[in-house]
Amino acid sequence: DTGGQVKYVVELSRALARMPGVYRVDLFTRQVSCPDVDWSYGEPTEMLTAGPEDGDGDLGESSGAYIIRIPFGPRDQYLSKEVLWPYIQEFVDGALAHILNMSKVLGEQIGKGQPVWPYVIHGHYADA
Repeated sequence: DTGGQVKYVVELSRALARMPGVYRVDLFTRQVSCPDVDWSYGEPTEMLTAGPEDGDGDLGESSGAYIIRIPFGPRDQYLSKEVLWPYIQEFVDGALAHILNMSKVLGEQIGKGQPVWPYVIHGHYADA
């Protein structure tokens, strides 16, 4: 159903993470652990690429592009996008919890103790 959409989004995220002024890019998707899908779909976090080096040649501890897999719905079965709606609040809650946690983590790393919030949130869904 997606054709090359997933590959495009992953490559765009990698490219964005290497741009000056962009510290982190997170892609949210559903975490699934079942024999019908690749084992990696069960991993909660997958680094796609490290972020750019800072002026000292160091990489930021949490910089880069990541796939963040949020558990929602039955974890042991793949569900098509058309049947995910009853579980959407679980996804929203998981995504918000991740954003809140990362705002604190990034605040400690690069925000001088102040939370660092996302500048952009974009939504799209597809089967992958």
